[in-house]
Amino acid sequence: MNTFQKNIKKYKYITIWVEDDEDILVSTYLPGLEVDLEIAKDLVKCRLDYSKGVPRYTLIDFTNIKGAGKEVRDYMNSPEGGLKGILGGAFLSNNVVSNVFINLYLKIAKPVIPAKFFTKKTDAISWLKELKKSKENIHT
Repeated sequence: MNTFQKNIKKYKYITIWVEDDEDILVSTYLPGLEVDLEIAKDLVKCRLDYSKGVPRYTLIDFTNIKGAGKEVRDYMNSPEGGLKGILGGAFLSNNVVSNVFINLYLKIAKPVIPAKFFTKKTDAISWLKELKKSKENIHT
């Protein structure tokens, strides 16, 4: 699968770009980032700024995340917080700590949007494309 990045924008803690022609948002974080509630709110603000408030299918690369507490996880799982503007979320990581965090999040929090964990970016992008296509077919 050939993918390309366009419209790359770097913020203080996060880098965001659009992947492929599919309008899929991709986010990566600073290495070793320990996310507290203030940083979590900034991450969401940056994503909404980048997407100009338009809901998107999103791939979030958690590889660089060092940790996040319960308050952060609760905020990131709320429709008014971290899920705002996300139509479907693919979580990517090959980091053991991040893998535990993501799997725990998906099992316990049960996000209100379609969400799935991946260790390969190509699989995550493919899933988001299929998800987007299936949602578009429902509305046509």
